Amino acid sequence: MSDKNNTSKTRISLKLAKTRVKAWLDFMSSLPYYKDNKSKIPRAVYIPFADIDQLKKDCEKHYGKDKIKGIRMYFGLAGEDEPIEKSFDEFRGLIVPVLEVPSVGHKDAIHESFESPDPEKTNIYDFTAPCPRYCDEESELYLKME
Repeated sequence: MSDKNNTSKTRISLKLAKTRVKAWLDFMSSLPYYKDNKSKIPRAVYIPFADIDQLKKDCEKHYGKDKIKGIRMYFGLAGEDEPIEKSFDEFRGLIVPVLEVPSVGHKDAIHESFESPDPEKTNIYDFTAPCPRYCDEESELYLKME
C-alpha cells in the first residue's frame, strides 16, 4: 500500500520503470502467442481522470466519502458481441471502486448496494483505452521491441 503523505515512497525512477517495462515485455515475448506477434503485447491502459472523478462521485452517493479508498483494475477481453477469435487486441481494464470495510479490509464495491446487489446496477466501469491501439509511441516507457 502507498503512504498517501509521502509520494517519495511510491514514485520510482525512470531507470527502474524502464527495467520493469522491459521485464514485462521480455516475459510476454516468451509466451507462444507473442513470439511472432510482439506488436500485440499489452503495454498500458489509459484511464482519464474525469472518469475516475465521476466514478468517485457516483460511489460517494451510495457509500459515503470516508469509505472510498481507491480503485482496482481487472483485466478482461472485449469483443463479446462480435464473431471474432478472442485476442489481446481486445484487452481492457475494468475499473471498480474499493472501499474500506471494517473486519473485511479493502473490498470491491461491485454493486451500488451491498444489501441489494442488483446485477444491472453495478460500479463496474470500462472507460479504458488499451495500448496497443492507443499508445504514445514517443513515450520514454514505450520501449522498442527487437
